Amino acid sequence: MSGDRSSQRPPVLRRLLRRDRVTGQIAVGLVGVLCVSALVYGVGIAGSRYKLADVGAWLTATAKGVVVHANGPAGKVDGKAPMIPQMRGHRIKVVQDGTTVLLVDETTGVVSRIDPSQLKVEQSRVLGGVGLQVLVGQGGAYSVDPAKGTVQRIDPVRLAAVGQPVALTPPLGQAGMDAAGNLWVPVPQTGQLVPFQGGRQGQPVAVGKAGDRLALTIAAGTPVAINSSAATASIVRSEGTRKAALPPTVTQAVRTGGVRVPAVTDGHVVPMLGTGGALFLLNTQVGQVSPIALRLPGHRFEPPNMLGPRVYLPDRSTGRLLVFNTGTGDWERPMQVTRPGGGIEVVVRDGFLWANDPGGALAFAVDSGGLVKRIQKYDDKVPGGQRRPIPTQAGAGGGGRGADNGAGRGGNDPVPAPPPRDGTPSAPQNVRVDPFNGGMRVTFRPSAGGRPTGYALKGDTAGLQVRPSRVGAGGPYQFTVTGGGCGKTYSFSVAVQYKDSNGRNAQKTSLATAPVRPCTTPVAPANFSGAPRNKSAVLTWDGSGAGVTYLLSVDGGAPVPVKSPHTVVGLRNDEKHQFRLTAQNGAGTAPARTTTVDLAYPRRQYKNANNNQTNTLIRPAPRQEGNTNIGRIPQGEYRSLTVICQVRGGDYTESETNYSSNVWNRIEWNGGIGYLHEGLMETPRTGSFPNLPLYECEN
Repeated sequence: MSGDRSSQRPPVLRRLLRRDRVTGQIAVGLVGVLCVSALVYGVGIAGSRYKLADVGAWLTATAKGVVVHANGPAGKVDGKAPMIPQMRGHRIKVVQDGTTVLLVDETTGVVSRIDPSQLKVEQSRVLGGVGLQVLVGQGGAYSVDPAKGTVQRIDPVRLAAVGQPVALTPPLGQAGMDAAGNLWVPVPQTGQLVPFQGGRQGQPVAVGKAGDRLALTIAAGTPVAINSSAATASIVRSEGTRKAALPPTVTQAVRTGGVRVPAVTDGHVVPMLGTGGALFLLNTQVGQVSPIALRLPGHRFEPPNMLGPRVYLPDRSTGRLLVFNTGTGDWERPMQVTRPGGGIEVVVRDGFLWANDPGGALAFAVDSGGLVKRIQKYDDKVPGGQRRPIPTQAGAGGGGRGADNGAGRGGNDPVPAPPPRDGTPSAPQNVRVDPFNGGMRVTFRPSAGGRPTGYALKGDTAGLQVRPSRVGAGGPYQFTVTGGGCGKTYSFSVAVQYKDSNGRNAQKTSLATAPVRPCTTPVAPANFSGAPRNKSAVLTWDGSGAGVTYLLSVDGGAPVPVKSPHTVVGLRNDEKHQFRLTAQNGAGTAPARTTTVDLAYPRRQYKNANNNQTNTLIRPAPRQEGNTNIGRIPQGEYRSLTVICQVRGGDYTESETNYSSNVWNRIEWNGGIGYLHEGLMETPRTGSFPNLPLYECEN
């Protein structure tokens, strides 16, 4: 027997052991885990299968070294499985799609697969380094190494590479998978979003300039690239890319890593987090951007998420999940998820928003109606999990202090100010501006306390029409603002009016809103088409609304502003030409529309003429050279001929009518081409060259 036993090891472990010392230690640990998982962690008798709820999510419970499966409708844990010991204390991300459940160790790049039917780890491999991303969807799976810039298709069951890796320019942004299973990878160094389908790289989509700060979210299955450097959002669809302009203040977020967005959102509205907790909502269907009033300076936030009409913002400073209802325009009671400064994981899946304290005992499932279910992650009366606790280091806590307070026990809404103690009203709160084409709608929450006499709109109102001019104390609490230019931004505040203790008129003004444009991105121009003409094309389309500029690109050239209808001249005949039309205004750019115009020669049938004196000679070139010819039409004979196009050639005078010109017809003759002077044919005489509807010969 050979003394080298490395060849006897499984291929997975041989590859793991070839890594550096730390990775090698992980691989050695995997041997024990994979061999004794059934014995130590109580995953059941071999061949036993557990049925988990179809509507649920896998959540980390790192204090006990397990991941648990939570049932959303029931609000209970119905299964758990152990992590490998080497994952303890690391940042673990759960990736799940159907029955595929993967644990990604973002500290070491080790990926483990959980078999939901056996509730145990079945496979583990090193797939990358620090910050490794793993994405699964529509039967496909990829690993993305941001630091190395590599994208690798993998088998989600064996965790083995499929095909060769693709190298992009590092560092890469957070990737995402669309509804069709296509992978999209932001490449900030090139300003592009790079797609992959079936492991193959597709045509990149330009979403900015090289070096721009990019973020990606998948909204309703569609990739949306947020460019913090340029303050734009690119909504990438098969019919084209719509580009929406974001508030100029978005660029301030570049200093802190850029605007933060959820990895995935079920609906068409994307919540965005800017500098200092600035919140915006982007409606990807119309390109509308609306700010949400939030003033909590100094707090640390995680990316916002959205389910139904509510925005959920994890506030790590307080350990709470802040909840904003876009339907009512109010902040609702927050959810206490963990202790102040603790971790909060939020994911939207299967119609539920899951809020989890990785190190604590509690998690929360919130349905689209806002109903909250508390989940005890460490419930032992469920299948799987450990049969004895994993030893912990002395002094290591469970990390769950404060989480047991539950949802809504952390006090009232942290955003609106409480009523002043002096009996005067507070300033109006939650001032929100929703733009529409031609104007903006300003809504607000009325003042608390005191005796308001009314409310007035303040800010950039010069030159605008504000209705009503004043809102009564009883509401309705909104103003409609019309006028203004789409290329400008406007910011507003609302002042509450009241009588002070001396009976004098007084007022308190809210904080100003983020700047907003009185318009939304235009729709793509419809019915874009072109009619061919000689060396030109007449383009027409349906308008996209008032205040819209149209940019036209011809055969890939630089775009120029145009109006409908527009005639493009100087084109080459007998060729196809591509036209690309884009509608834009101050709010953004609609998806481009394209059309192709074919300037093929319009071949027409005409008879020969003036053939009564002698035979008509068919010339090999557009000129008379003695009796040189390639054929002849006998004297007195008239036949229908196909005219291809017209060309200027040698001067010629037709003897019967004494008509002179240098215009010749190129005709089809015996399977080839020949030339006849226009005086010898019944072609049109329009006084121009060529004689329409014929085209000029260009080849």
